[in-house]
Amino acid sequence: MANILLVEDSTDIRDVVNAVLKPEHDVTWVSSLAEAKSLVDDNGNRRFDLLIMDIDLPDGDGVEFFSKTKESLEAMGTGTIFLTGTNTVPTRIRSFTLGALDYIPKPFDLVEFHVRVNAKLKNRTEPARTPVQNVLRQGPLEIHLSRQQAFDTTEDTPTQLDLTPVEFRLLLLFVQNSGNVVSREKILDTVWGQTAHVSARCVDHHVCGLRKKILRSGGRIESVYGVGYRIEI
Repeated sequence: MANILLVEDSTDIRDVVNAVLKPEHDVTWVSSLAEAKSLVDDNGNRRFDLLIMDIDLPDGDGVEFFSKTKESLEAMGTGTIFLTGTNTVPTRIRSFTLGALDYIPKPFDLVEFHVRVNAKLKNRTEPARTPVQNVLRQGPLEIHLSRQQAFDTTEDTPTQLDLTPVEFRLLLLFVQNSGNVVSREKILDTVWGQTAHVSARCVDHHVCGLRKKILRSGGRIESVYGVGYRIEI
């Protein structure tokens, strides 16, 4: 049996989560970040195996809370799953970058939710994974994942690149696949998500904008006819 802290302002969701998890686990419910913080800061008197939390809460943002309490949660051995109606690509990227175990959008299937929670709890007993790298460096480019900012370091003082959210996600995807061709299908799925309807011209437009902004750093984004794009730095 695991000790689970649920941070959720909806009593309806609370009742659903309790119905799914309470037969197997001990679930403690709070409806605000302030209440959650008091439990996390309880000097280890109450240990939780898992934190399940919403993002859009009455007294703040769940991702910001997670960012600020990461060290305390890790010290307790507490993993975090977001259960939320906020389902944007930037929020999902930041959540996983910070170290979230899972991100489950509402509405959710009860059976799938049960399986995913238990799978993450099981994984917590296995050897810890290598922490997610927060800064990626490729040539003179430096990408800060949690801040979603990119810098050109060709000069002594790094210069922040003025990227749009889409351009940042494109750059991250290209750098993570540096030297390899990234297909249009992978670009659409990773940058816009499977449910988005984006034209090829729209993709080209954003890539063109990114190409101009990294030109000074020596980075080149090549078009591979009929396939996608490849970055060379």
